[in-house]
Amino acid sequence: MPKPVLIYGVCGEGLGHAARAYALIERLERDSEVHILTSGDAFEFFSGLGYPHLHLVGGIRFVKQGQSIDWAASILHCFKFVASGSTHLQRATAIWETIRPDVAITDFEPLVPRIALRNKIPVLAIDNQSKISHCQLKDLPRGLRIYQAMITPLIEWMVPRSVPRVVSCFHPEFCIPKKKLRAIVGPLIRSAITRLQPTDQGFVLVYYKEVLGERLLQAAKELKLPTVVFGGMHLAHRWPDFEFKPHGTGFAEALAACSILICPAGNQLLGEARFFGKRTICFPQKGQHEQGINAFYMEKVGLGTAVWDPAKLRPDSLDAINSLTPTPYHCNEVEKVVQLILSLLTNG
Repeated sequence: MPKPVLIYGVCGEGLGHAARAYALIERLERDSEVHILTSGDAFEFFSGLGYPHLHLVGGIRFVKQGQSIDWAASILHCFKFVASGSTHLQRATAIWETIRPDVAITDFEPLVPRIALRNKIPVLAIDNQSKISHCQLKDLPRGLRIYQAMITPLIEWMVPRSVPRVVSCFHPEFCIPKKKLRAIVGPLIRSAITRLQPTDQGFVLVYYKEVLGERLLQAAKELKLPTVVFGGMHLAHRWPDFEFKPHGTGFAEALAACSILICPAGNQLLGEARFFGKRTICFPQKGQHEQGINAFYMEKVGLGTAVWDPAKLRPDSLDAINSLTPTPYHCNEVEKVVQLILSLLTNG
């Protein structure tokens, strides 16, 4: 009997969407054939894995200016994507017709759910962004609540309202549904993480992201511990005491073994850090208020400290990290969400 065919639309901005989707895809492949439609960073991620059923489509992305989001340019890019929407839909539809999927899934990717609805194919949205549009976020500060209200219409445009949603985040205990949801679950953790046992080998791990620049490295320097940096290879000559490695192979093992993680405030990486109980210093990206929400809850769950103003970074501002002892949060909701997806094959 042939395996059912799934089509998975993955937002191409950053690696968080790709890592979350891959946590599900590597499990779904046991029971089904999964085709991925994506763009940008996510396309490069799955290409690097040599994934056999990978298809390139158009996608929406943030435009960076220096070390912050250029919202004017980002909105212009979004309008251009919408203006050429029929072209993007035609390309994605042509791919769809060759695949003829039984079920569609989207991780904040706008083309796949629209084609699924048009073809009356069961579809499910699984992402982190829907916590903003569909949940009351407990204790959220006023400024971030205003952002939540402002960004909700865009989130609901990306994935049409009629598509059922699963919210996945590293802080589900702070999410109260205010609109209909299929489920609120904790992190979706890939097997590269779950197969490892955490240790503390006394080094700082930096997940370097160009938009945040050398402020991540400066924070590591203040901690006065051996430091391993993933990414930023072009800076190795400026930081000769640090060990630089390219993003990718070996990062999971380094995360399991580090003493302290320094990183941007991305949901998926914070979920992996919480899974291991790693003390974390995160830098929410300027202009990226979703990362501000993540940073706020990172502190609420006792995982670490957020650096809100890197210009004011001083050695004493990092002292708090040494007193933290986060408890590993061995929550991995992959199997629960996989069963929700497979139920669509029989229940629709």
